Amino acid sequence: MDPKTVQKMALEGMRQFLRMTFDTLASFQDQMEKMWKAFLEQSSEARKEGEKMLAEWMENLRRGREELLRNLEDGLRRMEELLGGD
Repeated sequence: MDPKTVQKMALEGMRQFLRMTFDTLASFQDQMEKMWKAFLEQSSEARKEGEKMLAEWMENLRRGREELLRNLEDGLRRMEELLGGD
């Protein structure tokens, strides 16, 4: 097999792995958010402060995850360009 073909296949495998990993992390994050919301609903004393903190925390996590994914995709795109990708 041609080395460029192997490199392209490896790159595509990395891309698929990263996408699956980020989809799993997003699902995990959504489940944790639901759990924390349920916890806060049951404890009325910490509700307002906790909801505000949870909203900020979840937004920061989402932004960080999206930024990391963009950076990884950009890096993979650059690798494709170096390998003479389509």
